[in-house]
Amino acid sequence: MRWLKKREIVIYYLLYKKFKDNKFNIGEAFDLLLPYFSKKVIKNSFSYLVKTGLIIKVSEMEYRVISFDEYFNEISLKYLKRRSTLRRRTQ
Repeated sequence: MRWLKKREIVIYYLLYKKFKDNKFNIGEAFDLLLPYFSKKVIKNSFSYLVKTGLIIKVSEMEYRVISFDEYFNEISLKYLKRRSTLRRRTQ
């Protein structure tokens, strides 16, 4: 997994600041982000954020932004679990 680009972090931040844990649809996200980014950038960044898990698809048209804390807990647990199994194999 690659690091997030600045624009993806800014898009995530704007969405989190506006919606927090509330559900929203992609139209609301576009309305919020269009003054700052092109449709292509919004679409690509949004889909990447969904792929990484920072935005969760709740239903066909609804999404939810998770907090960075929740995201890092999820990522670090997976990483630590993998590290512990790899470490046991090499010993």
